[in-house]
Amino acid sequence: MFNADIGGVMTQTRYIAGNPGFFKSMARGLILAAMAIGGFIMLIFSATFAFFVIAGLVVLGFVAFAVFWLKAKITGKPFGPQAQFEQARKDMEAQFSSYRETTGQGPVVDAHQTPDGWSVDD
Repeated sequence: MFNADIGGVMTQTRYIAGNPGFFKSMARGLILAAMAIGGFIMLIFSATFAFFVIAGLVVLGFVAFAVFWLKAKITGKPFGPQAQFEQARKDMEAQFSSYRETTGQGPVVDAHQTPDGWSVDD
């Protein structure tokens, strides 16, 4: 037993001394093993949950991609930014060539300022 005087108040603190014994060591080991197994089971459960969340997001992304791709194929419109850009470029070239055919003017090759104003060479 240990007596301590803290600020004029006498306290008694009891320490358990000695070897824990065979059964106490065995119980402590079993409790430690049970907690380790429980922690491992919780880790497996969490990893499984995370796996299914990620798998669900991948499946959802694939379904969204398939829906938009199928919609583009059915409507005949381009799918994706590169395909949309190429389609817009082809449309602009077609509009420009039809404008050139109807007006009889070709593309502007050079434009420069002269003393009389701007001059445009075809």
